[in-house]
Amino acid sequence: MHLARATSLLLFALASAAPANADPIVDGSNVFFFAGRFQSEWVWETAAFWRDHYEPNSFIGAGYQTFFADLPANFHAGVELGAGLRLGSDVSTEVWGGFVLKNDGVTLGDFTLSPSITAGLSLVSDTIGVETQRAAAVGQNVSALFYLGPEIAVSHAALPGLEAFARIQHRSGGYGTLADIDGSNAATVGVRFKL
Repeated sequence: MHLARATSLLLFALASAAPANADPIVDGSNVFFFAGRFQSEWVWETAAFWRDHYEPNSFIGAGYQTFFADLPANFHAGVELGAGLRLGSDVSTEVWGGFVLKNDGVTLGDFTLSPSITAGLSLVSDTIGVETQRAAAVGQNVSALFYLGPEIAVSHAALPGLEAFARIQHRSGGYGTLADIDGSNAATVGVRFKL
């Protein structure tokens, strides 16, 4: 509940702020590349990147986004498709797709901070790390789960076509909707190139 309130306050603050970029981004497309490490705790604990909770498993991936609607309060709606490798003692592949909601964010000097979130479905060839233990505990095949990718991006006025970002790569059963499991969570960083 605290997380829901904090997220609502953040979105309200962003919507109330002056737009960072008055130009609409409908028909804007981009590609991105990112990598990181899986951690053994729950989804929102992934944001505590300084904690020693990492598994010896890594993630590397790429994706494509395109936006189809400019919304009120400097929000933009689009779709995302991505694919990645989950690397450890074994190799697992992941593909995901979903809807993206992105805000223009706030500008601080020459830098712009902009949040976004992607929500959809994730398919993997096999589980990895703590996800394997959690799947065994619930006794379910969790190759298909919900995907969630909360993200914060930073860009500089001198390089408007480039963003750096931090994202949580999350798979779960959606509070028991598909499975009673918080599947896997990776803390990742990446770069995005606007097309």
